[in-house]
Amino acid sequence: MRMEISGTKRQKRPFQTTGTAVRKVGGGQPRTTTAGDDRFINLQAKRDRHQSARVIAQQLYTTTGRQVSWFTVARRLHKGGLFAHRPERCLPLKVDHRCHRLQWCREHRNWTTDK
Repeated sequence: MRMEISGTKRQKRPFQTTGTAVRKVGGGQPRTTTAGDDRFINLQAKRDRHQSARVIAQQLYTTTGRQVSWFTVARRLHKGGLFAHRPERCLPLKVDHRCHRLQWCREHRNWTTDK
């Protein structure tokens, strides 16, 4: 098994300082939003489905005074099960429309550019 020296040193250093190689619980950046802020973000998105994450971040700042990036808002929306989607370009065809369209295609199957 071959390992780089830098990788070995990186694994050895925490063990030398703490006596264990297990990571501490709660390590990392603290959360910017609270559970109440997360509920507020999801509620705002459900009230107006056309709002962007930037607008919701601005609304959160005006109501709570807590500045949050639009990317954080987007992550909270994803955790809440809300995702961005593109609107459809046209309405889906109904069964009657499809039948009429198929009939028209069959009637005009042998058309050429001369006609």
